[in-house]
Amino acid sequence: MLESLDIHAFALIEDIHIELKSGFTVITGETGAGKSILLSALSLLLGGSGDIQSIRFGFESASVSGCFTLDGKSKEITALLDELSIESNDDFLIIRRILKSNGRTLSYLNDMPINKASLSRLSTMLLDISAQHAHQSLMKSEKQLSLVDSFCESDKLLSEYQDLFHKLNKMEVERADIIALIASSKREEDYLRFAAEELNKVDPKKDEDENLRDEINKLSKFEDIHESLKNAVELLNGSYDVSSTINNINNSIESLNKAANADETLKDYQDRLKSTALECEDICESLKDYLSGMVFSQDDLDNMQQRLSQLQRLKKKYGPTIENVLIFKDEIDEKLSALTNGGDDIEFIENQIKKTKLKLIESANALTLKRQLGAKKLSRAIEKSLRGLGMPHATFNIKLESYDEYKISGNESSSFELSANPGLEARPIKEIASGGELSRVMLAIKSTLREKDPVSTLVFDEVDAGIGGEVASKVADELIVLSSSSQVIAITHLASIAAKADAQLVVSKYVKKDMSYSSIAYVDEAERVKEIARMLSGDSDSTISLKHAQSLLGD
Repeated sequence: MLESLDIHAFALIEDIHIELKSGFTVITGETGAGKSILLSALSLLLGGSGDIQSIRFGFESASVSGCFTLDGKSKEITALLDELSIESNDDFLIIRRILKSNGRTLSYLNDMPINKASLSRLSTMLLDISAQHAHQSLMKSEKQLSLVDSFCESDKLLSEYQDLFHKLNKMEVERADIIALIASSKREEDYLRFAAEELNKVDPKKDEDENLRDEINKLSKFEDIHESLKNAVELLNGSYDVSSTINNINNSIESLNKAANADETLKDYQDRLKSTALECEDICESLKDYLSGMVFSQDDLDNMQQRLSQLQRLKKKYGPTIENVLIFKDEIDEKLSALTNGGDDIEFIENQIKKTKLKLIESANALTLKRQLGAKKLSRAIEKSLRGLGMPHATFNIKLESYDEYKISGNESSSFELSANPGLEARPIKEIASGGELSRVMLAIKSTLREKDPVSTLVFDEVDAGIGGEVASKVADELIVLSSSSQVIAITHLASIAAKADAQLVVSKYVKKDMSYSSIAYVDEAERVKEIARMLSGDSDSTISLKHAQSLLGD
């Protein structure tokens, strides 16, 4: 739901902060006070285009921020946030839009920049405005189809269809890749075979050049290494002219042993020397083994240098590294394999495509049938709701029209169509001219689908246009029912609707230092009585109007 709204330097509004409530809230106020400005600000927040004329005089930019809380119906939102790599802070989302005097608009989600297309996708999941020329997710065919699916509980069928759709697309991409690979391989066949022969002849191995360099370095410095190791062994083990380091350490241990018998604190040094002696003996034996295994071969050195030279040539032609050479070799093998086996691969995948396409068609037909049955039931339910909302002759139809191709959503598009009066042709609801009719249509749709639609905040404008009396009371009752599952905000001129709300915001306009301002605030019990009285008669001090207002409010 929409927790709060901040508007800065937008038309008559300089700075406004509104804490919204759950349930049913009405917004009232005299004509021209600024109720339409709130709608324009909300529309901008949700991805609408900004008009620089809306920037308040004396300011370089206008901004609108909205804080939304997520609830259990937010799976689609969570998926979109994951797709955009944006985290929600404690299940809060903060959308901020800035309209600059040069016509640019900046959009942010949780202080992260977001493009307009992504914002529009997100906003349709958060809030709906039912008003002429305002943000309405239900105007979009894909949203209408989604609601039909929710109503007829075709989620499982749709999921199965989409799995097949993705599988088929993947196969078709794979087939196209194989065909392209065969075509490019045919053009390069002579070069590929020449390169493959050269690479197979040398047959390079991973890290082989680095290993060869190490071995060549060892053989090139064989004498230095051998002499140094021999000297180290003689120092450790002793020779005819060199005393043994190990013997000297052992003698030191014996001397320390005598001293430790007299002073126990020296025993630790004795133990450490024993460990050193053992380590020296082990190192000495290991070096002897290494020395005995050292063999110099000029032939081996020549062969290694020749092999390294071959590898260097390959790296120069196909590298620059052995790893790159091996990758190139794999690519060549794949292309040559395509020349040999590509026909069989295409035949195999085409058979798989045919089988999958048949399954897709079968799945799409089952989904279509489910949608057709659901659309008829949903149409009747919405039509019944409309007739209770002051449109007694309304006919409502959900038109499903087949595509020429299969799409991710299925094989059909959806269009919600309405005829408000007898004899008139039904038209898509997005073409409805009357804002009041449109708001009541949206109210009927939302009421019918209140447990199915994940949008948690609904804003209605002109829902009371052209109605009164019993119909107005029914509209109010529908709004109350709808508010049990969604946050409902309605802009109204009818006292009978306003009186049934859980809370009431009043928009007012005032002049200060020759500048006009709009403000909005909740009214307490006494102020609400006066506002309802004003809505009834235009006179908030009339005794009769005040009594009538009190009776409407149940006081």
